[in-house]
Amino acid sequence: MAPFTFSQSIKEYPLVVIDVVKGCCDAQYEKPEWGLHFSKVRKMLPKLNDFVKKHRDNGGLIIWVKPTPWTKEYLPDNINKLYQENPNATFYVKDHIDEYNDFSDAVEVEACDIVLEKNSYSAFTNPRLSELLNGSYLVSGVYADGCVNATIIDGWSKGYFTYILSDLVESMDSERKQNQRSQLLSYGWPLMYGHVIYSEKIYRE
Repeated sequence: MAPFTFSQSIKEYPLVVIDVVKGCCDAQYEKPEWGLHFSKVRKMLPKLNDFVKKHRDNGGLIIWVKPTPWTKEYLPDNINKLYQENPNATFYVKDHIDEYNDFSDAVEVEACDIVLEKNSYSAFTNPRLSELLNGSYLVSGVYADGCVNATIIDGWSKGYFTYILSDLVESMDSERKQNQRSQLLSYGWPLMYGHVIYSEKIYRE
């Protein structure tokens, strides 16, 4: 991969953090009967906190994006149609609805940060995100093959340049999900949707 440099001071690039909420991170929301485990996500969160703090302290904008309650009443017609017509795709949240989309206690959201909600996969379904960006942005969060991927593709189609923080993007523990993450990081994203970079290369001690 060819080397690249940031065209502006790093503080000019907002950091968009996607879906680090209880329902996507915390052990109590895992579903062993479905093979859904999030231990790799939880292992990533302390490192995410460290990077967020460095970026914030350097003057960078932190944008936390979380889902609305993932229920029929909040979701758009196309997702509801998919869920109704394909039982294998259906994923309405039925338990702990009021706290499922709260940020995990393991992440550190500050009052100076911006919090946005989305009712679909891409963070850009909230038009406020486009108002906060100016050309390029950093992205992190979960899940690599789900809402992170949807956001990257959607943002690219709107003309934004993406810097994907490879060690701060995670997926569920299963071999299939981890393989998908690896394929996106090594092939899909860097060839089509922006630069993939290790977060520690941005803020060196």
